[in-house]
Amino acid sequence: MSVLMQLVDGQKSYGDQQLLDNASVTLYENEKVGFIGRNGAGKSTLLRVLLGEEE
Repeated sequence: MSVLMQLVDGQKSYGDQQLLDNASVTLYENEKVGFIGRNGAGKSTLLRVLLGEEE
């Protein structure tokens, strides 16, 4: 299985609110994944970082 995307030790914050701290994920081709978490936990932000829409 080939690696499609990988994030290692990702960090992201907005002001004082830290959404991602040492986040790591590896996504493989043809793999199905889901992100579960409370509102404001950083799920959408993580996806935008993986897609390169945010740094």
